[in-house]
Amino acid sequence: MLYIAGFFYVLAYFAVCWKRPQVAMMLIFALAPFQNDIGAMGHAPDPNDPAGDSGDSGGGGGGPHFSMAEINLMLAAILFILKRRPLLFGPALVPTILYFGVCMFSSFLSWRPTTMTSMIQMGLYIVVAVAVFTSLGRDERDYTLSFYGLLVVGLVLAIAVLVTHSGYVLNLHKNGVGGSLSCAVIVATELWLAAPTPKRKMIMAWILGILVAGLFFGLSRGGWIGAGVGIALLLAMRGEVKTLFKVLFVFVPLLCLCWFLLPEKSRDYTTGLSAKNENIQMRYNSVEFAREQFDTNPYLGVGVGLRKEYDATNLFWLTLAETGVPGALTFLFLQFSIVAMVWKTQKRLRRDDPLYSAVAIGGALLLGRLIHGMVDHYWSRGAITIAWAGAGMATYGYLIVRQRDARARAERRAALFVPAPEPEMA
Repeated sequence: MLYIAGFFYVLAYFAVCWKRPQVAMMLIFALAPFQNDIGAMGHAPDPNDPAGDSGDSGGGGGGPHFSMAEINLMLAAILFILKRRPLLFGPALVPTILYFGVCMFSSFLSWRPTTMTSMIQMGLYIVVAVAVFTSLGRDERDYTLSFYGLLVVGLVLAIAVLVTHSGYVLNLHKNGVGGSLSCAVIVATELWLAAPTPKRKMIMAWILGILVAGLFFGLSRGGWIGAGVGIALLLAMRGEVKTLFKVLFVFVPLLCLCWFLLPEKSRDYTTGLSAKNENIQMRYNSVEFAREQFDTNPYLGVGVGLRKEYDATNLFWLTLAETGVPGALTFLFLQFSIVAMVWKTQKRLRRDDPLYSAVAIGGALLLGRLIHGMVDHYWSRGAITIAWAGAGMATYGYLIVRQRDARARAERRAALFVPAPEPEMA
């Protein structure tokens, strides 16, 4: 029955994607927080796989081990190819090729049983998600539905966390919920800043307050850090220091209230950053293991796929261990190229331009996810799909700005060759 239902779902998704690509993108973006394998429905999350890595065989069930968002992403890519839409690229093309080249070379020399799964996973996020969200949209307003879809899902998760007093909701892991809520908070912040009317701003403020409370009570410290970095980038791009103080004026009391409402055990968990705490010690052990692997071959690493063989909660040391110094440099170059593209593009846009929010949100999501990955799993479902989809949105904005600039230059050149009107006869 699952395969029959899947067949009809594929047909329905193709039809939606063909006629309403904005709906198809929303189904990817908004469903990304639900990290569950569709082939393992009804099974509890694997406690040994908190990252929820795609393609793993764990989790039970005999069906395909992909989430709904990942399946939607692959279907959108297939239809994209069938429609023969032009494939659009931005400044991240060359860094992406360089990074994958290093990964392939390192992995060929040190092939692991988990290498193929990891490479497919990386391609799905870094290549497919970016390409789909860059090339499938027909207008910058096509992304608006994705933003509001994610806010709806974020509200569901936040309310579930507040009601149950736990980050483990809807059969999801705490860290996965925290990463998704972190993305929703970033999106809500930009939509609040961009709200055109006081009524819309008030509605977005309430939504943002609920999301922040849910993120706080979910006790995902990595999610807190990622959201904070993303919001800082949004405010820096807008240059609104006054807005920063307004945000602090509203949310500092809210966070203080949330802190006093936390049980004492949760407070101890949150502030316990010494190696005496088990979760912190596990992160130290993770870094030490990755460092040992890096020391064996600092130039090429031990091959992509190591991430599935230990609790990889530090992206920096994981990348060094898997691909050595060249892999770390090319990966950081890839990230920097996108953030630099966002910074350059947003300067060319008015703050009331619908395209501005897509560009700003894309950059904030990607940077927030990168920093989050320094203290938690990076190559996991959910937030990473949202972040790289955001990179695709930002790339689309970059290309539209270039088109506008080229059109303006062409109009100026044409104006120079317009002959002056003949003087009228007296």
